[in-house]
Amino acid sequence: MERRSTTRFSPSEIARMEKLVSSDRKEQVLVDSFCQKLVEEFNRSPARVGSRALQATQVRGWFLDKLPASTPKPASLPTTSEEKPLASEPDALISEIKTSASDEEKVLALDTSISNNEDALSADLPKDKVPEFEDLQFEAKSSKDSAWYDVALFLAHRKTSLGEVEVRVRFIGYGAEEDEWVNVRKAVRQQSIPLESSECRSIVKGDLVLCFKESNDEALHFDAHVVDVQRKQHDIRGCRCLFHVEYDHDQSQEMVNLKRISRRPRYL
Repeated sequence: MERRSTTRFSPSEIARMEKLVSSDRKEQVLVDSFCQKLVEEFNRSPARVGSRALQATQVRGWFLDKLPASTPKPASLPTTSEEKPLASEPDALISEIKTSASDEEKVLALDTSISNNEDALSADLPKDKVPEFEDLQFEAKSSKDSAWYDVALFLAHRKTSLGEVEVRVRFIGYGAEEDEWVNVRKAVRQQSIPLESSECRSIVKGDLVLCFKESNDEALHFDAHVVDVQRKQHDIRGCRCLFHVEYDHDQSQEMVNLKRISRRPRYL
């Protein structure tokens, strides 16, 4: 299956778009010319230096996902005793997933793991406030390419013959033909967080990160572990540090900059 890469907006870009959605200008945000003007503003930002330029369609897609009236409704799916549509309210949604899960799955259904060594966390790591469920955003791992994609909708859930709970997800930016059944415990977790230049020291050797991998054929986000970090002096362009990572899915290694890394949420 051919897919384009998941769009990763910076915290400042997300804050800007959320402000527009909640303002009296929200009727304008889906207009092509408005999205084009906004994406040009983002691409001029120093934080975007060295990164692939955003496209207006990516910004418009973000707004479509955030505006209730514009959010696509889940396709009608056949249901059986083992396959049920998820409730529309977030609290009811997570309750249904937990009801169907085993005791172990109840604990692991929402993955907040961050590292292969939680006892060795740096003292200056960001302390994320635990969000309400309504504020959570999720990512899911595709079985087709082992890459992680942001989740637009949870459509249904079922229990397999082995007792595992699966949910049918729709990925942001993709249609119903790309929907997948994924394992709740192994392939669904809270969305990874892009980093600002000032947060580079929160990434240390051994950390699990989500890393943007580019090649001639694809540009996707994969799990990787940090093998080593080369700390460098920051300049006007921001963080110049280099991170030696090893991708979990194929054990390949490369040096990447901070812009290509998103960290796992940390609740301390």
